Amino acid sequence: MSQPLNHRFQLWGWIIFIFSALFFMAASIRADDPVSLIGGALFLLACFVFLVPLVAELRASTSNLSRPRKYFRYPRDWWRAVNSQLHAPAAPKRLPVLEHHRDQIRRHQVRSELRFFASIR
Repeated sequence: MSQPLNHRFQLWGWIIFIFSALFFMAASIRADDPVSLIGGALFLLACFVFLVPLVAELRASTSNLSRPRKYFRYPRDWWRAVNSQLHAPAAPKRLPVLEHHRDQIRRHQVRSELRFFASIR
């Protein structure tokens, strides 16, 4: 398991512990038990103490990464790179493509674009 995924699981585990401490404190208030209330408050405090280094480590690990772009399938200006490669003076000549191959390629491109746009919604 990767380190960021491991940290996220730990974070969710501590959040669940915090909720359980809150419910334990609510039950002790309802039962009028001050000892359980103090125990629940200490458990909640301990959860926050253990959560602080984890959150600091998560922030440190995500701050050095660049923020991903919304549409990252194609790099920026990909059409310029492809166009310059195809029309360069020393570009190799392509073999002629049969008409039914062109249709298959065109259909495949349309399907892949539809899949791409469906995946980003």
